[in-house]
Amino acid sequence: MNGDHEDRRVRRTRRLLRESLLALILEKGYDKVTVQDVLDRADVGRATFYAHFHDKDDLLVSGIEELVASLRQHLAVAARAGSHESHAGFDLARALFEHAAAHRRPYRAHVSGRAGAVLRKYAHEQFTTLLREHLHDVASTHGATPVVPLEVTVQYFASALLGVLTWWLDNETQYSAEEMGNMFLHLAKPTFAAAFAVTADIQKGVSSDAVTFGKELPHAV
Repeated sequence: MNGDHEDRRVRRTRRLLRESLLALILEKGYDKVTVQDVLDRADVGRATFYAHFHDKDDLLVSGIEELVASLRQHLAVAARAGSHESHAGFDLARALFEHAAAHRRPYRAHVSGRAGAVLRKYAHEQFTTLLREHLHDVASTHGATPVVPLEVTVQYFASALLGVLTWWLDNETQYSAEEMGNMFLHLAKPTFAAAFAVTADIQKGVSSDAVTFGKELPHAV
């Protein structure tokens, strides 16, 4: 019983420190935040801090690890659910925007400056792995022959997706996570068709879905 109480107290302390760091990053940027700033915001003693973390970077990484673990789980669920052949695996784009919307505060704290580089690198690695598997499966299943190397297509889509995601998080746009996912899908499918020598069935699927999602896109302003 005492062990459970101790574990809960440790989790609360670590969560409080992470939340304090996130708030401070959003206020003045990661590089300007000191350990003392975090201690003052969390109302935690220095000895308690160093019982859990080596330094500010260690605290940051613990928050990123928690975020990306949640992202990995969310993408894995989306990968299993979004198996419709005409989607060509791009339902993962929607899943990423949905996850970012549900965790907007930590995402925004981690997408800028030195902190952002760590998260973007990890997110890029995770998404390219999932996307690589999806595109390979789609190409194999439908007999599609890559016009350009598969890895180039994977890197292109992953970089484009994370670039748009970062822009969306940095700017308070009117577009919802669902709209962003649909718009990215609308742009991605013709590019996929161009990157592969697709069969007539796949081309029909891409075209029909483009029309469907075109009706769902928000009007330009």
